[in-house]
Amino acid sequence: MELRHLRYFVAVADYGGITHAAERLNIAQPAVSRQIRDLEAELGVELLVREGRRVILSDAGRAFAIRARAVLAASSDAADEARRISRGEAGHLRIGLLESASWSGHLPLALNRFARTYPDVRMEVVPMGSVEQIDAVLAEELDAGFVYRQENLVVDALSILPLRVDSVMLAASADLDFGKEGALDLDDIDGLPIVSFPRAVAPAYHDALHAALAGIGFDPVIVQEAENETTMLSLVSAGVGCAFVNSANTHRPPRQVRFHKVKGLSVPIEFLFVTRNSVQGLTKRLRTIVEEVDA
Repeated sequence: MELRHLRYFVAVADYGGITHAAERLNIAQPAVSRQIRDLEAELGVELLVREGRRVILSDAGRAFAIRARAVLAASSDAADEARRISRGEAGHLRIGLLESASWSGHLPLALNRFARTYPDVRMEVVPMGSVEQIDAVLAEELDAGFVYRQENLVVDALSILPLRVDSVMLAASADLDFGKEGALDLDDIDGLPIVSFPRAVAPAYHDALHAALAGIGFDPVIVQEAENETTMLSLVSAGVGCAFVNSANTHRPPRQVRFHKVKGLSVPIEFLFVTRNSVQGLTKRLRTIVEEVDA
């Protein structure tokens, strides 16, 4: 059974006979009659019966017509959806979101513009660390990711768009008074209790940060570890300790946290948009918007 059998039969049912159906379909009447006979033979039932000079639907024909219309409608919808997805007007896009970088800049601007440009596309935004995002894009579990450069970034397998370079700042409780304005010296921060993150979360960033701290002569006294900077800032706000965090966090400061530059401390953190190579469809359209925002 083919879709054309269903189309011819539904036309006969809708237009009241083979002659009218043939006229509407712009097909010779014998061709329509032959397709209906083939369909009846395949089904093993009589779909049309003669009533005088008219051809009408049998009981089986009326029941089959209902289902046939549904099949044709579903087929048409599927074709329309495929075309819209091909044009980038519909579908499903899975995007990794790095929380510390989601409050300003490229990420919120690009997602907002994409959502307004393609309102019928369902964006599944997944909060995830940089290392996990990169692995997920490589495994095709994410279509795209906004990440900081990490050791697992496979350059040959990924399309990488550099967006900006952030650094680190000291987050301290608002109750902690350093008695000065501007950047802090080593003497100002020496001996402070530090909230940090396990090396496994972001090995390259962890090593770069601790190397930079050693470079200014600071030996951190770590009193608590947390898996992400949101939790770290919560602990800072609660007065558990201070934390060296991504400068992007200054766009979403908790009430009880203040950010301070530290003299001589620089840890460049490259923020990237990554997809697999040879992207197409929706992912390609998202990349285009990210490039426009970057420009």
